Amino acid sequence: MEVYINALSCISHHNTIDDDFFFEDIPSIPTSNSLQVTAPVYKDYIPANTIRRTSHILKMGISAGLMCLRKTGKEQTDAIVVGTAMGCFEDTDKFLRSIGDNNESMLTPTSFIQSTHNTVAGQLALLTKCHGYNFTYVHQNLSFEYALLDAMLLLKDGEAETVLVGGVDELIPPLFELFDRAGHIKKTENNNEPIWKSKSKGFIAGEGSAFFSIGNKSTDSSIAKIKGVKAIQKLNTEGELSDHCTAFLNELNLKKEDISLVLNGASGDSEKDKRILNFTDTLNLPTAYFKHLCGEYFTSSGFALWLATNILKKQRVPDSIIPTKFSGALKNILIVNHYQDQHYSFICVSAC
Repeated sequence: MEVYINALSCISHHNTIDDDFFFEDIPSIPTSNSLQVTAPVYKDYIPANTIRRTSHILKMGISAGLMCLRKTGKEQTDAIVVGTAMGCFEDTDKFLRSIGDNNESMLTPTSFIQSTHNTVAGQLALLTKCHGYNFTYVHQNLSFEYALLDAMLLLKDGEAETVLVGGVDELIPPLFELFDRAGHIKKTENNNEPIWKSKSKGFIAGEGSAFFSIGNKSTDSSIAKIKGVKAIQKLNTEGELSDHCTAFLNELNLKKEDISLVLNGASGDSEKDKRILNFTDTLNLPTAYFKHLCGEYFTSSGFALWLATNILKKQRVPDSIIPTKFSGALKNILIVNHYQDQHYSFICVSAC
């Protein structure tokens, strides 16, 4: 089933809150192995009397969600679905540390209350007075994909006419330290080449929040349409990803030749990226990359969908994301993403 994107917003490392920003003069090589977001003016979205007690991920999620709804002309929606892998990790970390620091006594409840994964969706519902369906998906790097699938099913079944769907994950110092100690972070001295040419292990860590207002009918404000989403839990053989892609395109009544651009989720890890890079080489289609812009995080596919939608809207591909010059009409974009060569996903988005 096709659904229509009527509004979108994104908070990322770059100034993506500006509708006119589109990665002009952005280098292909990240300046750091840790890409924190460029924050908007949070007080424009979060009440001043609560912003002091609001954690980093809540600020990102609430602001991006409200920003998206405001672009529709009204701060209302029938349902809210959010995907997050780590949830409110900062508040969880604060609460656990306070247990030890205070000998399990005299604990403030705020961090505990706001530490649950569904806090972003709940706060958005309170602020928009949305009493409808409200759900949060926590499935590692497939969290956003399952949230998007659920939102599409709500529209297909007629249980909602508009759904606010998004993905959000944060990168705070304790989490970065855990990733670094596990050997997942690319060493600074190796951060000197495009991710699609990387010869070193580790990824560029990131964070962000992307939200979309989707509906089951095309309107004058519709920007693009999502033709399908596919989540792959496990791959057993080398060529299985290509088989999944062929089956996915067949379900959408598309051929490989109908894809104008492939958006590749390679992270810059020379070991973990082998399968996804070989896959896009086999497709032999124009291929662009996105994780040097946002970094690697569990719901980075939300950023990829935001980027693909803007590429279709503007009908051009930024030079900073594609190794070769590209020209021509853009109709269908295939997003293929992965995390640590474990779970994979496809999202196909098309021009209206």
